[in-house]
Amino acid sequence: MPGSANDVRALNALPLNLPPGSELYGDSAYTDYNIEDDLEQTSQISLKVMRKKNSLRQDPPWNQYIKQHTRHYIETVFSSITCVFPKSIYAVTYEGFLLKLQAFIFSFTFQQAFI
Repeated sequence: MPGSANDVRALNALPLNLPPGSELYGDSAYTDYNIEDDLEQTSQISLKVMRKKNSLRQDPPWNQYIKQHTRHYIETVFSSITCVFPKSIYAVTYEGFLLKLQAFIFSFTFQQAFI
């Protein structure tokens, strides 16, 4: 999705083929409580959202700490992966783009195995 797109719209566009009981982490922009409730009830997927201070659904401090710690870990790993990517990825087709993306992730994994 482009950077100007609403995060909730991007979440709706994702094909969520996750097993029941999965946890999906998001930042504070995901404040659509209806989507959060629907995911929990229909798909049994827990959307873990970093709550803003003015959120109607505040987390207890221990839950907020766990979410913050997990998101930090995810962002660190993602940053490590993307640092080996080139600045731009040229691909003619969507399948070609996905193939290149898979190759970058594979090379990162291969590189980490020997460090």
